Amino acid sequence: MKRRESRIAQAIPDAQLEPVVHTAARRIGRVLGWCVIVASPLAVIVGLVVLRPSAPAEALRSEQPLEGREPQGWAEMYVRSWLSANRDDSAGLEAFYPAGMKSTRAVGTQIPVDTSTLSVVSPRPGAWSVMVAANILVQQPDGRHRARLACAEVSLVGGAEGYVAASLPAPVACPRTLAAVDLDYPEAAELNGPIGQSVHGFLAAYLVGRGELNRYIAPGASIGAIVPPLYAEVQLLELRTHEPFEPGQAARPLDGTEVHVAARAWGYDALGQVTTIDYAFTLVARAGRWEVSRIDPAPLLAGAPPAGE
Repeated sequence: MKRRESRIAQAIPDAQLEPVVHTAARRIGRVLGWCVIVASPLAVIVGLVVLRPSAPAEALRSEQPLEGREPQGWAEMYVRSWLSANRDDSAGLEAFYPAGMKSTRAVGTQIPVDTSTLSVVSPRPGAWSVMVAANILVQQPDGRHRARLACAEVSLVGGAEGYVAASLPAPVACPRTLAAVDLDYPEAAELNGPIGQSVHGFLAAYLVGRGELNRYIAPGASIGAIVPPLYAEVQLLELRTHEPFEPGQAARPLDGTEVHVAARAWGYDALGQVTTIDYAFTLVARAGRWEVSRIDPAPLLAGAPPAGE
């Protein structure tokens, strides 16, 4: 501004300098004022755009259409309704298959307990063939109910707006059961020995809630007790190990020694009823005792190396 006034002063006589300077200053001030006025909304808009929190990815995904999603849950509910239908109640079958079905079964003669999807095939866009397995309680001639496994093929059509069954479920053969596998725990361990005591103490704390669980698990093991407890009591029935031990060796293990264990136990509920349970464990030695480092996701199979080897 001062430089500009100096140039003006050199070009104009002294008598006219003051009015000219004031006039120029007013014009420059008006220009700057308009710049501020025009820039203010732009600055606000830019700030809103820059500072606006980005939408979470989950929210964006939730707004996407449902097309292409496989209707396993809908197929399972359809099979349950089909199996539950009786002469007094259609079990809401029309919600899945508008044509409906008139069942002649007596009430309670067939009770679906659980269902699970085994396979999903899409023969063409918007159509699915879903294989569903169901556990059923079927009434016998003596009036008792016996569990039975059944499988059915379900044909569904639809998409984002919903689904409809093209026909009633078709019973099909379930996958066959293969021959029993051989586990790789060749050594019998004493139930009252050092490994057995650690396993029993762990099961009592884990399943019954009796005792401090941390006493039986290795540092860093991410194992928490089942809450509320499943059983009122637990009894260890059988204990086998993958690794062999010399007599007395298991009672004085070196720190860091691992042993893979298969355990079978009885769990007693509050009514005294028994459930037989199996566990596969990895135990590690620390300070002269055995601690559970993990519950193995599957037991060791004969001919297969232990996990991590």
